[in-house]
Amino acid sequence: MSPSDFRDLFAVYLGRERFASPGPPVPQAAVVMGAQVLRGGRPSRVLEARVRHAARLYNRGSVKLIIPTGGLGEHPPPEAHLMLDILRREGVPEAAVLLEDEAVNTWESAVRVAKLARAREVGPVWVVTDPLHCVRTVWSFRRAGLAAYAAPAYDSPMWRQPWSRLGQLTRETGALIWYKTKYRAGSRSRR
Repeated sequence: MSPSDFRDLFAVYLGRERFASPGPPVPQAAVVMGAQVLRGGRPSRVLEARVRHAARLYNRGSVKLIIPTGGLGEHPPPEAHLMLDILRREGVPEAAVLLEDEAVNTWESAVRVAKLARAREVGPVWVVTDPLHCVRTVWSFRRAGLAAYAAPAYDSPMWRQPWSRLGQLTRETGALIWYKTKYRAGSRSRR
């Protein structure tokens, strides 16, 4: 991990956003990163926060397409299916949603969404996730060949609770080191 990666993570942790704003073309799609589905098919509070943030982007006209990504975890249904239900309740029409319901981690989401985006000729995207997860997520999507910019969900409990934020900083530091070691070698993924 480069010193700038750690600086970015630590700056986000301290509440000093380090996410670059895109120039033209402005993203017209938002990718919502999956999170835990609880027993009984209930969304975790983290999942709810991410999806509601994406719905707000759609409802205020900032994006025209939402791409929920996330496969089946410990409890059914797949994360993307549950996100679709929440988006409907938030007033997002199903025609404005493109599901990716197989990925089980950030890297798989990046690769699968990049493939869907190329097939649908979707340009740059916003990635909606927790603020500290944005650093690794944006890196992963760009590595997979899709221009991505952060749209952090600051209302997520992972961000709002100081003990969760510290735990996530630790987790994301290790995960970013792992991702850059594992996925940096070779050319960009074109799966």
